[in-house]
Amino acid sequence: MKRLSSLITAVFALAVLASPGTRARAAAPQPAASAKPPGQPADYDVFVKGAAVSSGLLTVVRKAGKLYLGIPVSQLGRDLIETSVPSSGLGGFGPAPGEPYVAPARVIHFQRVDDRIVILWPNEIAKVDPNTPQATSTHESLPSSVIAVTPIVAQSSSLVLISADPFLGDVADLASQFQAVAPHPGHTYRLDPARTYFSQAKAFPQNTLLRVSQTWATDDPDVIDNVPDPRSVEVDMTYNFIEAPSDGYVPRLSDPRVGYFEQPLLNFESDAETTRNVYYVTRWNFMPALPGQPSQAKHPLLFTISNDVPVEYRPVVRAALLQWNAAFERIGIQNAVQVQQQPDDPNFDVDDIRNNMVRWIDTTNPQYGAEALIVDDPRTGEEINAGINFDAVLGPDGPVEYRYLVAPARGIADGAGAERRYTLDLIESIVLHESGHDLGLQHNFIGSMAYTAKDLQDPGFTSRYGVASSVMEYAPINLWPKGTAQGDYFQLVLGPYDYYAVHYGYAYVPNAATPDQEKATLNRWASRWSDPMYRFASDEDAYFPGGHAIDPRVQQDDLTDKPLQWEELQLAMLHRIMNAVDRRFPAPGQPYTEARRAFLTPLRYYVRDVQMPAHVIGGEYVSRARAGDPHSAPPLEPVSRAYEREAWLALERYLFSDEAWHFSPAVLQRLPYREVSAFTNGTWVYDPTPRHDVAVVEVAASTQAQVMNELFGPLTLQRIDELQTKYAPGSTMTLTDLFDWTRAGIFGDLENGRIARAGVVRRNAQAAFAKRLAALWLDPAPGTPPDAQALARLQLEDLQHSCALALRVGKFDEQTRAHVEALQAMATQALQARATYPATPSALP
Repeated sequence: MKRLSSLITAVFALAVLASPGTRARAAAPQPAASAKPPGQPADYDVFVKGAAVSSGLLTVVRKAGKLYLGIPVSQLGRDLIETSVPSSGLGGFGPAPGEPYVAPARVIHFQRVDDRIVILWPNEIAKVDPNTPQATSTHESLPSSVIAVTPIVAQSSSLVLISADPFLGDVADLASQFQAVAPHPGHTYRLDPARTYFSQAKAFPQNTLLRVSQTWATDDPDVIDNVPDPRSVEVDMTYNFIEAPSDGYVPRLSDPRVGYFEQPLLNFESDAETTRNVYYVTRWNFMPALPGQPSQAKHPLLFTISNDVPVEYRPVVRAALLQWNAAFERIGIQNAVQVQQQPDDPNFDVDDIRNNMVRWIDTTNPQYGAEALIVDDPRTGEEINAGINFDAVLGPDGPVEYRYLVAPARGIADGAGAERRYTLDLIESIVLHESGHDLGLQHNFIGSMAYTAKDLQDPGFTSRYGVASSVMEYAPINLWPKGTAQGDYFQLVLGPYDYYAVHYGYAYVPNAATPDQEKATLNRWASRWSDPMYRFASDEDAYFPGGHAIDPRVQQDDLTDKPLQWEELQLAMLHRIMNAVDRRFPAPGQPYTEARRAFLTPLRYYVRDVQMPAHVIGGEYVSRARAGDPHSAPPLEPVSRAYEREAWLALERYLFSDEAWHFSPAVLQRLPYREVSAFTNGTWVYDPTPRHDVAVVEVAASTQAQVMNELFGPLTLQRIDELQTKYAPGSTMTLTDLFDWTRAGIFGDLENGRIARAGVVRRNAQAAFAKRLAALWLDPAPGTPPDAQALARLQLEDLQHSCALALRVGKFDEQTRAHVEALQAMATQALQARATYPATPSALP
């Protein structure tokens, strides 16, 4: 370029001198040959002189403090996958580092329009054949989302260069995450552009990423208190552009009888089906060398254990990950899952999309224990990247559980060796679960119903089959009282369902080249739901607080095929442990706060377990089996009235009674909190708990309220009221049963005079239920059936009568008399007030 420019200048000078009649004058400055008219892209080769250039899927150019993206011309208008993932966290207050769920993985396009590039997420929800009328129609009907329109800065014949500045904005909508953390309008966090910049950019063969340091600011900080200055919170947001798979992958249709994460689409290719909804399973594409025959995976899932995982945990992490190979070998895929330790190689980069990382994360507020990380192709469900984040809380969790729960329950001595073995088993079980998610598997909360108590007490059985039919269950500690046989504490092997699910999702279907051609075979494979070993039910079936969940077999943290019996055994055992804390804790030389931890650990499990019997009340058994499946039952069957009555009696005994919350004074007197004061962020921090002791009575009241909210919520009341429309009289409970059982269980000691011996827990429960009856009568929540309102009024009349009778015949101390008179006054005032009537609930779902 220098030679050409010099030659042009010399020729121009000679021409001026040779022209007759011209007046000598200074030549005007001439633009360089590479310059373009204003507004037009510059020549790429000239523009990048002196710039730092990194080549990869997209080219990264750094020049004069600015960052640019180079888009190959061949990629313009083509599918890439984009993810928006925080690479730093909020210390436990919001998304964790590496969590790919802040925004979904989306197809992204860079489209050229004149000398500008439109960056957009095209609408990919439609499943259509290209070059068909349906493709034209969906393109016209379904809108895309435009991120930005930005000018082309420079170009060559093979590449266009744009500023990366559009990704300095809140592309991922992280604002909504801050809104969830600090919802009060006065404490809103906002992105500060003046303190937001590109901190890193990397280009790899299959992905290019931009890492943005975002500063989120507020004038009035609240909640987030683990940063030097809560007014300013830095978050590293990573935008990753990933090569879209194009390897001939054939998606597989999901089936609700087998639990896989699903990629939803709308099928506009044909009107032959009654619904346009199509769901593909999320899974890894192992690409066996000889499909249907034993052969090596050409595209194995290679996990890399990060160097931040503590050395002592690495062997069990590796062992758990490799266990999945047993399931894949059964279907002929060899060495499907592989594991390596992060190499000491400066060229190794965890941000390379080809690396599936297992990481260890430290937070001040642990959120989840561990979490699977999956990036999949939104067009097909094919997984592109998988990994696991561990929260460092897992390290101390093991010793805490063993020291304060397992050893006291079993009546055995504690020790560092036993605690370490327990912790390793805990971590191995969690890795098995999370890596199951990485393979596409959903939770399976009915897996605990497959085994009996005798099975779980047999270490030979649990070492072979686990403590549930699936590692995807939330199985609690398999803990049995002293004097009882004891199996493994955790799920340390794949269960029968796991082999079954892997077969459904990954086994080869002969003579099938499309998802539809696999349908008949897949339907047959999924037909074993009625066998307890292969049942599946997930999160949507286990949400009981809102009244949605109805099947008591589908719940988290229970065990055995007789969960109610297991729950009662656990509650009695946990109460014994808490009531004997003073016999073991604190150890000599230890502060009394150790006794507090020893009490609170089993108390946390008690609160969890004591709410489970409520899930039986008004329940129905739900079957996912299809018509014609072997041994299939109707989709809905009633929970028997006798079983519901048994569940209520368990609540009466372990939740609403004084005895359930009565503990030895010698225990309660040694549970103080630890006082802490420190100088942090320029101020003295002294934030003690409101109480010096453990507020057992308040814990009881809160737990009782949660159960009553579930049982007397509008949706639960509706369902119980309508059971009579589906089942024979007497086969299941009624609303009358619910109100009568609750009255007898909570107010039953009024007429017989035993209220004189009641304690504060009992009195609080009675006052709370009286207020609930008054609210049901006077101002019922929308959706409350009129039958429930009528029964609430009747219960108030009965309460009024019972209080009057008790006051006539009872000999009460001042506190008891005041309590009974207050109950009577509440009932009387509610009955004399004017009631409102609930709106008729909509008949449409």
